[in-house]
Amino acid sequence: MLRKTTILAAAAVGYVLGARAGRERYEQIVSAAGRVKSDPHVQKAANQAQDYAAQQAPVVKEKAQAAAGKAADKAAEAAATAKDKVQDLVSSDDVPTPDTSVKGAPSGKTPKAHGDPLPGTPENPVQADDA
Repeated sequence: MLRKTTILAAAAVGYVLGARAGRERYEQIVSAAGRVKSDPHVQKAANQAQDYAAQQAPVVKEKAQAAAGKAADKAAEAAATAKDKVQDLVSSDDVPTPDTSVKGAPSGKTPKAHGDPLPGTPENPVQADDA
């Protein structure tokens, strides 16, 4: 019965909001809604629904807390796993060696310098001006 009442109430609200019949029709709908709301059967159903919700609130709270705890545990576990994987990657001694079998591929050796060495290096020291 509660489900039917909810559907009827939703339909009435939708009709009121969408109606274009004018003020007179609106007043009729509001009056009918007031009569339905004051009906003892509707009042009884509303009170039963409210009582049921109040009874179930502690159960729902407990289930929500348990679900939140499980989610937090899984998140912490996933974070720890990710941290371990990153640390393994960062601290790995495996340095990849370049593939030198392809012509023109990098050899992994430091390339030779081209041109004049930079001033201030051992190959080209800066000399003081005699003024």
